[in-house]
Amino acid sequence: MKKDLIARVMETLQEAGFIVSSRCEARGFDLAARREEITLLAKILHNIDGINEEVARSIKRAAFCLLASPVVIGEKKGTSFLEDDVVYHRYGIPALNAHTLYDYFVGGVHPYVYSATGGLYVNIDGEEMKWARERKELSLGDVAAELGVSRRSVSKYEEGGASTTIDIALKLEEILDTKLIEILEFLNLKSEFENSLPRQARDIPGAQVEEVASDLEQDILGAMEEIGFEIFRTAYAPFNAVSLPQSQRLSGEESERMKILTGISKYTERMIKRARIISSLSRVTRTKSVLVVNGNVKRVQVDNTVLIRKEELKKIRDPEEFTCMMEERAKG
Repeated sequence: MKKDLIARVMETLQEAGFIVSSRCEARGFDLAARREEITLLAKILHNIDGINEEVARSIKRAAFCLLASPVVIGEKKGTSFLEDDVVYHRYGIPALNAHTLYDYFVGGVHPYVYSATGGLYVNIDGEEMKWARERKELSLGDVAAELGVSRRSVSKYEEGGASTTIDIALKLEEILDTKLIEILEFLNLKSEFENSLPRQARDIPGAQVEEVASDLEQDILGAMEEIGFEIFRTAYAPFNAVSLPQSQRLSGEESERMKILTGISKYTERMIKRARIISSLSRVTRTKSVLVVNGNVKRVQVDNTVLIRKEELKKIRDPEEFTCMMEERAKG
């Protein structure tokens, strides 16, 4: 069932003009997709209640590191099917069904309604509401009386940031004879990222990485920190961290900084498959990818993922030497 849903989601995103990664086969997000400046990290599952807080936190962390928007796509919540063109939320991540995804990215139809405790709600354009009310020479009390709500509620609508039920919103539009229901923006805006990672890893949303690091992971990521990388660990993802050369951070070239999807593994056949997945993700997210391997390496690159032996890493002195090795192997 999940496999069929993933196929539908990938087909929709490709029809909408997205570059779509391979399926990740991890507990976290299932795939990444990019169209122009929009990057998505999508978790896809039949019932959206199947995602827990720990996994949601890990997805949000990875999304923030990669300047992406996390999204959950499913078919049901509990025993009920997700309604079309309604946005739900799971632990701070917007959740929608495949129909809503198609309408938004292929059909250009924006959602207006979101689900929260108690029912379905919409947001009101407070400035437009105030302008329309004053144009009709109605007081807050007049509007409140017609709506059957308190004067304070009407005042909150005008102040902005207050939501209301669909019925009240439609009645308010009828009273004021103007469109007031706002489009629901559920994707992260580029301005929210400020084109950079936080100054410290601890400042990233979901900073507590729940997945316990292995001794090998701690050893390799520790070595990368020693040679001058800032490490933003991830959990339940195909890669173990997003690495950033500190010298590049200090240059102030915020929008041009290199991000490296960093995986850690022993050399196995399964590692080759993982390297291909990380390569696919790096292509979508416009990053570099590397797999630091404990053991003998029979090749130096898998797709676009560069392989570096743990022993080689230990001899590297700075980020520049590391990136030069990556570039040389990528060319080869």
